[in-house]
Amino acid sequence: DLATLLLVLSEKAADTFRESGFAKERLFYLPRGVDIERFKPGMRPPLFRAIFSGALIERKGIHHLLEAWHRLNLKNAELCLLGSVHEQVKPHLKTFWRDNIRLIGFARDVEKYLNQATIHVFPSQLEGSAKVTYEAAACGLPQVVTRQSGDVVRDGIDGIIVSPGNVDAIAAGIEHLYRHPDVVAEMAVAARQRVVENFTWDHFRERLLGAYERAMGML
Repeated sequence: DLATLLLVLSEKAADTFRESGFAKERLFYLPRGVDIERFKPGMRPPLFRAIFSGALIERKGIHHLLEAWHRLNLKNAELCLLGSVHEQVKPHLKTFWRDNIRLIGFARDVEKYLNQATIHVFPSQLEGSAKVTYEAAACGLPQVVTRQSGDVVRDGIDGIIVSPGNVDAIAAGIEHLYRHPDVVAEMAVAARQRVVENFTWDHFRERLLGAYERAMGML
């Protein structure tokens, strides 16, 4: 209530403030930025490689991804899980384990894994604006995500948007990209272009300066 201006990372986040009665004039859209020199497309693998990057916790929908992957039983494909494994996820790993799942664990050089994948899957149930969606897009990865993960992905253009907890939709999104490499190629170009044109750190700085100017003008 004391804030002159509230910085929101995504439209989904802004909705939560609007629903709580905050005037839209007090909200300033400020999506994240990403280092497009560090995160950039790499060599694509010979097999279909889906990757999840983030803490392996239920809030990020990893259990829904595991169930979807288990149902699909794809040939010449693998699922890489990049992030720390939390206790709450271990039962799901046991239940839905397949031999084509790779547990990588926590890594600081995230880009080396992202830019060698085919797609990124991040079915988060509650996020705001996930940093990894910017990173994956910068690496030219089509993504299967929820709207809760942020605004980076445009449905049908550079990825597929599904509802949180919808295992059928997650599986369908992965399978669609698995069976249509031409779509993957088109989305990969669109994803990289979207980040370069909208979500670099230069874009972030320009928006942040605009937020300060607007806030000072409201005093």
